[in-house]
Amino acid sequence: MELTKDQMKVVETPLGVNLLIEGYSGVGKTTVLLKKYEQLIKNKQVSRNETIFIVHDEIKKQIVHDQYFLLSSKYADLNIYTMNELIHKYLQKMELPLFQHTITQKEKKSIITDIIQSFGIERPDFDFTIDFVLDEINFIQSTICLKDDDEINDTLKMELKKYLLSPRRSIKKGLLSFREKQDIWVIYQEYLNRALGEDFFDEQTFYQSFLRLIYHQKDNDELAMTFDHVFVDDIQDFSKIQLDIIYLFYQQNHEGHSCSLTIDELKSKDRYKNYKNSLLYKEIQKSIILDTNFRNSHNVFQIIKSNLTNNELIEPKINYESNMKQEGHKSVLTYYYNKRSDEKREVFFDRLDLLVNNMGYTLKDILVMFTDLDNLKEMKQECLMNNIKVFDIYDHVEDKGTDAITFIHKLEITNCEFKVVIIYDADNKKLCTGPINKIININKNFEDSIYFYTAISNAIDFLTINSSISEPSHLLLPSHIDYQYFVFDIGSKFEIKSTLNVYRISDFIAFIKDNLIKYYGYALEDLTTHPIFDILIENNDEKIGIKILDYNIDNDVIQYILKNGEDLSYIVIFDSHHYLTFKNVNNDFIRDIDIPKK
Repeated sequence: MELTKDQMKVVETPLGVNLLIEGYSGVGKTTVLLKKYEQLIKNKQVSRNETIFIVHDEIKKQIVHDQYFLLSSKYADLNIYTMNELIHKYLQKMELPLFQHTITQKEKKSIITDIIQSFGIERPDFDFTIDFVLDEINFIQSTICLKDDDEINDTLKMELKKYLLSPRRSIKKGLLSFREKQDIWVIYQEYLNRALGEDFFDEQTFYQSFLRLIYHQKDNDELAMTFDHVFVDDIQDFSKIQLDIIYLFYQQNHEGHSCSLTIDELKSKDRYKNYKNSLLYKEIQKSIILDTNFRNSHNVFQIIKSNLTNNELIEPKINYESNMKQEGHKSVLTYYYNKRSDEKREVFFDRLDLLVNNMGYTLKDILVMFTDLDNLKEMKQECLMNNIKVFDIYDHVEDKGTDAITFIHKLEITNCEFKVVIIYDADNKKLCTGPINKIININKNFEDSIYFYTAISNAIDFLTINSSISEPSHLLLPSHIDYQYFVFDIGSKFEIKSTLNVYRISDFIAFIKDNLIKYYGYALEDLTTHPIFDILIENNDEKIGIKILDYNIDNDVIQYILKNGEDLSYIVIFDSHHYLTFKNVNNDFIRDIDIPKK
């Protein structure tokens, strides 16, 4: 693997320097992190037991193994752990049967509901929702855990002071007051007393309690394991508490230590980036920025760049420039008029057929992100009825041999490469609310911006984004997306025109003619009329007929039109959302990607 100049700087950073590798999806952060590990083992004779490579979740761990692992087979047993695996390994080594009784967030919510109801009897003016209180308690447990030698109640008093000084947005107007925070803290402390008293642990309590344990073991020099060399991929996915745990395992007692971290700030769902307050992050001594994109095709990269530079919900500080000049298929942005409930579904299956049967893609090359869970369930059922196998992201990562399309809800989106990414419903209220609500719901909109960015940055070849003409996502407004990198349909050169209306047939014909002249090289005198077709192109021995429909394309309509064009070389059928191209081969019309240039 040939490294760029900046990637070589990462590999050549000497031991003893705590390094941060910055950059957005596709710039090779994970790859160069693995390469640095390889060089550490090969050239420095470091024992594998002295190193650890930590990723956020099991899916990322499998992706690292399956897609990014470029090391020689001799080092293929890299210590890659998730946080839970690392803690489990530690407890096993210490022979400590702790934290056995775990509960889900749903069970945690139920317990907090009971506490709030009891609290409400004494404080009827406390009117925060259960979900809001749960989110605040999760925030406290993910960010606040102080080291102290006093009793737990004394420690909690100190942690309360820290919480009171943290600005927290209220679901009412403005910020939470001290009184409101103290009320939430009472509920939190009661929950914590129950959890520790009854020995049950949700995810946040689990990490928080484990950190308290190793704080004291660190002070008493009783840690069961430490590492001289720590690699953490995508630290923005970790909470402050998790990063503090990793820090305590990091041994810095001699010059030979090294800590290498990667970060993509844009993907942080924590808008306030509390991970920057972690002990591990504060140890960073040097930062290297990677900005050459290796993953995405040129047009997909430009769409990402446009979103980064124009989305006021995110203010990237890194210059994100690509050296790639190759031209591929442009991405597709489709606005639906919602005349019929099934129009989006019909176009989806038509484009799927084009991708698989005409463009050489397989189902496993394609990721479909749904921002509406009901749409996901409906489309999954439709696919199964059409004998199309559907995987979730876990199935896709674990079983690369089966040809199945991958469906994912926006809340489950992760950084995993696909040749084609389809965002099924990029509508307002489904993916980032409009200009007014985006100010009111800044946290929700910020997270949706992350989901959108992660989805498009997963695309290697191109994207298809579907949206409503009446209510597109705020992320698709002209100020956020550069329309020159989208086209009307897959494989076409027709530019996007969001106001295009099939009922204004004269406008539609003018739009097609303008694009044929501008992008296909035809002259106005090449474009004539025809009794059946709206436009007839005569190009030497070739004749191309173009038909515009004021309703959705279906098989009966297609067959009728094809029968009336036997003397033509190509037939193109447009509706409001996409078009079909057919080529005459021995008097049989075969589906094709697009018409030829002049």
